[in-house]
Amino acid sequence: MEQTGRDLGRRGFFSRAGQLLFGAAAVGTTHVGQVASAPLADATSTSPQLVIDSHTHCGENEKWVSDMVRVYQPRKVMACVLTRMAQMELMRKAIADHPDVFVGYGYVDLDDRNAVREIETFHKNGFIGMKFHSPQKDYDDPGYFEVYRLCEHFRMHMLFHTGICSRKISDTPRLQSPGRMRPMTLDTVCRMFPRATVQGAHLGNPWYDEAAEAARWSPNLFFDVTGSTLLKFIKLGRLERMSEILWWASDEAVDNPHTLKGGPGAWEHIVFGTDEPPAGLESNIDRFQKMMDANHVPQADREKMWGLTIAKVLGIDPKSRRLMPREG
Repeated sequence: MEQTGRDLGRRGFFSRAGQLLFGAAAVGTTHVGQVASAPLADATSTSPQLVIDSHTHCGENEKWVSDMVRVYQPRKVMACVLTRMAQMELMRKAIADHPDVFVGYGYVDLDDRNAVREIETFHKNGFIGMKFHSPQKDYDDPGYFEVYRLCEHFRMHMLFHTGICSRKISDTPRLQSPGRMRPMTLDTVCRMFPRATVQGAHLGNPWYDEAAEAARWSPNLFFDVTGSTLLKFIKLGRLERMSEILWWASDEAVDNPHTLKGGPGAWEHIVFGTDEPPAGLESNIDRFQKMMDANHVPQADREKMWGLTIAKVLGIDPKSRRLMPREG
């Protein structure tokens, strides 16, 4: 009975998050780009054990840092922040001042001849993940293996953009193709670097089945569902489709020779993220909650998806919300 109460409390916590967001919008107090001021829930509400935004980008200045702290800290949400070298000092200070909010990831171009040197610099400054986007070759090209090997050695979690990528209307040519960022290329990365942990962004949109099947055979591969996917599925009334994509269970290998023995179930490969400015946190929480509700995701899996999986990958203590000491 006590456990049921805790579970209902967690569901109520995130249901109220959506209600507060929509209620504020209805009276015109929040809009895109404005930080919401209402708390997710009152202090007596029961929340998931840990919530980590596994995919957000560093802003340009102290105002962005202040906005992040104002939104994330009261809600006890941590953020893995993808940071270019130009913003490294800004993020390093933010991490030092607010270790309960910020987790540092670097962001380099795979084709930059300085990529290895920059990864070493990020590592020396306490960053524990790396982000990659828009390669000139496929992600699994052997020419990139030196970079991945270094990340594996440093135990830096690797986050890859997968699928369609945004663009602006412009007359300037740009050599960029989602076809080089197919989610199945991460299958090769995971097989070649089995001690590394890998995350694909956006569940490979629109190659969802490909992303899921890559994850099915890769215990060290995870995906966030940031971007337009949940907006699209909600608009079309098809949130339940996620169960068709993420279809296997961890215990199926006993009777199914085509499922990885000892591997995670499908939902255990999914992690929460926003890929939006601070003001987008509540709406992303609401969409993620709706996805889990529509697909009847078990409570134990929800806890992992909200934050426990990424906490284990990064070495974050769920109780203190602090990084545990890392060797090497």
